[in-house]
Amino acid sequence: MREPSVRRYSGRSVEEWKAARRERLLAAALELFGTEGYPATSVERLCTQAKVSTRHFYHEFQNKEAVLLAVHAQVIELTVRNTGDAIRRTDGRPVRERITAAVDSYLKTIMADLRRARISFVEVVGTSPAVEEQRIAFRDLLITSVRDLGDNAAAKGEIERRDFRFVGLSFFGAVNAVVYDWMLADPRPPEQKVQNSLRELALQLMTS
Repeated sequence: MREPSVRRYSGRSVEEWKAARRERLLAAALELFGTEGYPATSVERLCTQAKVSTRHFYHEFQNKEAVLLAVHAQVIELTVRNTGDAIRRTDGRPVRERITAAVDSYLKTIMADLRRARISFVEVVGTSPAVEEQRIAFRDLLITSVRDLGDNAAAKGEIERRDFRFVGLSFFGAVNAVVYDWMLADPRPPEQKVQNSLRELALQLMTS
C-alpha cells in the first residue's frame, strides 16, 4: 500500500513552510528586540518585519514572551556550543590557555553581534519569571563550566583549589556590568580592548 503523498506548495511541504515562517519570526525578533528593545516591539511589528500574518504568528508562538524565550535560547545554544568547542580543543593544554580560549570564545560570540549582546544583557533581565528562569539557568551552566575547569586544573596541581563557583559568579557578574556599559558608551570602546580586559580578569580570578 502506497504512503500518502505530502502536500506541497511551491515545492515545499507544509512543515517546511512552517519552519521557514518560524525562522523569519526569530530573525525578526533578533533584529527588533536587539535594536528597538523587547518592550517597544509589538506582535504586529514582529509580524510586519517577518512578513507573517498575526494568525500564523499564533500558530508558532503562544505570545511575544515565547518569541523572546526562543530567540534567547538560540543565543544560548550558539554560545554554549562555541565555548564548549574551545574548551574541548584545548583539552590537555595548560590551564591559562584553556581559560583564554574559553573566555575569548564566549565574549566573541556575545559581542560580535550587538543584537545578541542587548538581548543577553538587557532585554531578558527581569522581563518575566519564565525568562528570568532561563537566564539564570544559562548563567548557572556557564558557572558550572568554570567550576569544572577550575577543579580539573586544581586536581592536576596547576592552580590552588578554591571556590570556583564563587569565581564564576564574580566573573559573569563583571561581564554583565562591563558589556552593558560597553553597549551604552558613546563612543564605544574597541571590542578587543574590552575582551582583553575581561580575559585578564578571568585569568587573575582563576589562577592568582
